[in-house]
Amino acid sequence: MHMTAFTNNRFRPAPSPNDPVIAPFVDDNCTDSIPVKILETVHEEQSNGHTYTNVTDDATYSSSRTQTKSSNFSFKQVRRNITKQFSLDDFDWDAAKERNEQIEQIALNDQGLYTVPEGKLEKAWLGFLRTLSDTFLVARLAIRLMSYLGVGGTWVFKAIRLCMYTWLLMPGFAQMFFFYFLSSRVIRSVPYGKKPRQRLDIYVPKHHWKSNDGLRPVVIYVTGGAWTIGYKAWGSLLGRRLSKHGCLVCCLDYRNFPQGTIVDMLEDVNTGINWVMQKISHYGGDPEQVYLVGQSCGAQLCSLTTLLQAEIATGRKHIFGGTPRWDPTKIRGLVGVSGVYNCADLRQHFNQRGLYYSLFDRIMNFQGKTQLKALSPTYVVHGARYAHLMPPVLLLHGTRDTCAPLHNATQFAKALLGAGIQVSMKVYDGETHTSPLVENPMRGGTDKLMDDVLSMVKGQEVVTVQYSLCPGFLVSLAAWVCPF
Repeated sequence: MHMTAFTNNRFRPAPSPNDPVIAPFVDDNCTDSIPVKILETVHEEQSNGHTYTNVTDDATYSSSRTQTKSSNFSFKQVRRNITKQFSLDDFDWDAAKERNEQIEQIALNDQGLYTVPEGKLEKAWLGFLRTLSDTFLVARLAIRLMSYLGVGGTWVFKAIRLCMYTWLLMPGFAQMFFFYFLSSRVIRSVPYGKKPRQRLDIYVPKHHWKSNDGLRPVVIYVTGGAWTIGYKAWGSLLGRRLSKHGCLVCCLDYRNFPQGTIVDMLEDVNTGINWVMQKISHYGGDPEQVYLVGQSCGAQLCSLTTLLQAEIATGRKHIFGGTPRWDPTKIRGLVGVSGVYNCADLRQHFNQRGLYYSLFDRIMNFQGKTQLKALSPTYVVHGARYAHLMPPVLLLHGTRDTCAPLHNATQFAKALLGAGIQVSMKVYDGETHTSPLVENPMRGGTDKLMDDVLSMVKGQEVVTVQYSLCPGFLVSLAAWVCPF
């Protein structure tokens, strides 16, 4: 079976009974002859986000990635990545000035949301304080969360494995730390609402603020974290890589349990998407080219919000989790990565993995009652009559995903197909829950996840080659101890 071709049409007609059936997933041995663009990622200080090499047309593409290139870890590259963040030799001061003036103008237009700092040092200091405040909040909530989880052997063992996982990947995380806090390409903690944790990080392409660059396609990324430990900075790896290839990336933060329940999370995601559609043009993004990407529980939130907004657009009112409203036809594509789409069927599975019934039911609570089916995209889409309002959907899932098993994504793909919604599913052979997002980019070489997201954004198959952030043997050990 073959992958459905993506469409970049803003308005899609409702499917008719005579339309061809869309395959819910693609065979890894598929070898359709379609255009391929190969992007060789050079060192960041040599690339402005537009450097494309080895461009070939009418080439043969195989989803098994037989053309994968290896990338060896280099301490010279690590030193270059870190010292670059302290260097201002290639910093475009005129572009930075223009960006600051644009942000200040946005602040003046939204007095209720923004505080306008005076001077460069105050701006940098306020940005650091916001990030530090968010970090302490996440830590405090994590400690509070332990009161719900207890100190049983399951969570102690997972905590130890998580610490080992983090330390093994520290060479890569250290580089990302310097990039996240020091790079001029990251605008941190931009408020998109007035409620707690309604903040987002914006990753811009290098030299983006030059006037001749034009508006950029926008990728909204919603992180995972089992509804409990999600944070916008978890999207820095994907944000950095996508922005280097010309995308403007917005990583949303949202309230986690116990700070909020699933309804609060849906409200935050809806508020963030609505803000991006209204304000992103001030930051250089194209509001007519917005793509929505979610990982793990973030994929559930993205899918639910889009389905609910499409249902509201048909005339239904008073749908919980559907406010504030935004136009689903403005989303060009929806990508779910290692997603959770069937909470009702996975409840027992989560309990066995440590997300106990008592905790999970509190997260999925609305008006004093657990609403598992109403919060499962697989069940919500059944009988839907709004296919013409939905964007093309791409589901990416690994065969070795033990957190959100593959069959749960296959069920969702079939449900979307049954509702007449354009859907494709790509199965990553041998990949786990976190490997497409963390281990693979750390290892370097071909990055399947970013390739598939870029392919949807650019409308043609794209293959990228990344340099390594961490020695391969450490990445392999980290994958072995990973608790997810």
